Parts: sequence; C-alpha cells; structure tokens
Amino acid sequence: MSLDSYARYLLDRNQASAAQRMYERALQISMEVQGETHPQSVVLMNDLATALDAQGFYEAADARARRALELARQTEHPELHIMLNNLAGILMHKEEYSQAKKMYTEALKQAEKIGDSASAQHIQKGLAELAKRKKSKTAGSLQNGEESGNK
Repeated sequence: MSLDSYARYLLDRNQASAAQRMYERALQISMEVQGETHPQSVVLMNDLATALDAQGFYEAADARARRALELARQTEHPELHIMLNNLAGILMHKEEYSQAKKMYTEALKQAEKIGDSASAQHIQKGLAELAKRKKSKTAGSLQNGEESGNK
C-alpha cells in the first residue's frame, strides 16, 4: 500500500516513469501475495496503465487497462466504472474515438447505477474532451483536404 501511495504522489508530480516503477513493484507484490484477481491487484494494474498512458506508452497502457477491465468484469469489482473510464481515456489518446466513446458511455452508466456522482461528473468531462478532440480532428482533416484539393 505504501508503494501505491507513493506512486500516486509521483504521478501527481508528473513523474510518471518513477510512478510506473512503483506501480510495477506494488503489482508484483500484490499478485504474489493475493493473486491476480484480488481487487487490489486489479486496481494496481489499472493504475499502472495510467502511468504508462501518461508517458505516451499507449499500446502498453491499453494492454494493462484491458486486462484490468477483464478481471474487474470477472470479479464484479466495485470500481468497474473507473476501469472503463481509464481505458476510454487511453483509447482517446490513441485516437480510437468510437471505442473511447463506447467505454465512456458504459462507464457513465455503471457510475450512475451505483450512485457515484463524482465519478459520473469526471466521466462526463472525459466525454466532453472526447467530443472536442474528435471535432478538432475532423476540422483538421477537412482543412487538409481542402488545401490538397486547391493545389
């Protein structure tokens, strides 16, 4: 738990690489002691994905987040909506907008279902950011298409 807390602190201080190392060690210990399906192992796996995402390691982050989500679904983890939200953010960074929207939408439904209004608000912000990025990319694509058509 100390490694987890320290990793969160490092991530908040924009020291994602150091946070990644702490999360990896915490996850290793948790999996050895409690197993991969233990709720804390699943959370640590999700947090490790966040640290990887913060460094731009989107494929590695995606793989970790998907595994955490798979385990969260299997074990009916109480923070399933957080795992969905995390994967949605990673997918948004990878510019996989339709998949990101699907994950955000499911996360929002789950958060509302359990009455987690704070998470629901956070997820709605993610959806708004997704819409903004999608619109910006579409506008950029149209502008580039117009420019190439005028040559």
